[in-house]
Amino acid sequence: MSEAMRIRKNSLYSTLSITSRLIANVVVFWVLARYYGPAIFGKFTFAHTLTLIFILFADFGIDVLLTNEIARNRNNAIQIFRQYFSLKLIFTLLALSGMLLFVLFNNLDLQSRSLLLIFSLYVVFNTLSNFLFAFFKGYEKLEYEMKVSLFVNICLFIFTLILIVIKANILYVAGVFVITRFLGFALGLKYSFIVEKNISYKLVFGGFGEIKDKVLVFGLHLFFNYLFFQLDTILLALWKGDYDVGIYQSAFKLILIPLVIPDILTNTLTPVLARFNIENQIQWKRLGNIMNKVLFIIGLPISIILFVSSEQIINIIYGSKNYWQAIPVLRVFAIILFIRFNLEAFALNLTTSNRQNIRMYVVIIATLLNFVLNYFIIPVYGAFGAVTVSLITNCFVGFIYFVVTIPSFNKSVMNFKTWFVFIMSMGLSLLLWLFKSVTIFLIAPTVIIIFILIGYFYFFTKEEKKLILPKGSEFLAIKSRFF
Repeated sequence: MSEAMRIRKNSLYSTLSITSRLIANVVVFWVLARYYGPAIFGKFTFAHTLTLIFILFADFGIDVLLTNEIARNRNNAIQIFRQYFSLKLIFTLLALSGMLLFVLFNNLDLQSRSLLLIFSLYVVFNTLSNFLFAFFKGYEKLEYEMKVSLFVNICLFIFTLILIVIKANILYVAGVFVITRFLGFALGLKYSFIVEKNISYKLVFGGFGEIKDKVLVFGLHLFFNYLFFQLDTILLALWKGDYDVGIYQSAFKLILIPLVIPDILTNTLTPVLARFNIENQIQWKRLGNIMNKVLFIIGLPISIILFVSSEQIINIIYGSKNYWQAIPVLRVFAIILFIRFNLEAFALNLTTSNRQNIRMYVVIIATLLNFVLNYFIIPVYGAFGAVTVSLITNCFVGFIYFVVTIPSFNKSVMNFKTWFVFIMSMGLSLLLWLFKSVTIFLIAPTVIIIFILIGYFYFFTKEEKKLILPKGSEFLAIKSRFF
């Protein structure tokens, strides 16, 4: 199988896997927001966001590191797995203990306390499932992650809708999150023996000194990389209240849909680029440049649509009566979305070239910057202030990544085509803003078609199009391996 076909195949598996997670992270939350109202929705999203922070501590970069290490040293994969799995269990238990202590020592109302206790089990099953997914990625066997994700999130979607129809207590919805994740973990265990028949879950508590520096760098990066983008929600809950959290999160959940695109590419290309960085530096730079160009040309139209049609989007999904304050928040998030699309390739360049420590320092500083700015802005401006601070911190992170990695991205950034498309896009945005009352069902397809034509006939070279677009026979080969 050619390298290009392998990447396309895993991209498709990753697309199905990450897209299915939208059911848990976006679609379910939309429904909850609409039927439970901003206050209860704010409590649920606060509990879920806090849970994800403890999950990040449990992961502590071990998952990304496991993927990289197995991709680089497949012959020693079993020993690597045992060592990192033992470390993973330690961090999982610490995260569970930390969450229980948070519930015990914080003055929370009964419903919020109950939600956090239920989600504490979600921490355990989610983080262990993520570890198995990292193992599959190290072997570039993303079809198994896809199967588990589809099963978990389809079940979550169906059972949550049933609970909403019968108007069940929000605590039962949290329970469904836990049960479906437990079933997914059990299925992942089964698939791990298919990927590597000699895999061993026997614990090894020695040799941690050899990997502690790597784990610390990856762990601190993972934790603060999430925190600087999610800290706003926690601070809004502490300094404003459930309503502002609900407004902020209603807009935030909308940008999670397009953010799966850089997630898909990162998910697919991390093991490949890690391998190329050792085996073929020319291919490493070439693939990184193509990734950057793809994210640039996809991020532009999505950001334009979200910015211009934000009022219509909020009204269609949530109803403007309760969520009208989310409209300006979504407009700022549209700009943040474009920035995050365009910093992802730079970030992955650092990870796969063993410069993860740079990412770690940058996101730690960004988190501190976010906290300090929010301390002054959130009490006065609420959700809109929080999203403005998020824009500032994301610009800071993107700028540093760009400066550090620009030698690898001269071809995709510092050229006439890129700047011409960007300037043309700003002009198109201004024109559409003048006609923003036109239905989104006309604006969205028009913008998408324009950028598809620009990408195909102008932006990408013939060689790049051959790598990106699959041939018919390759598509059939991918399809035949789904189930």
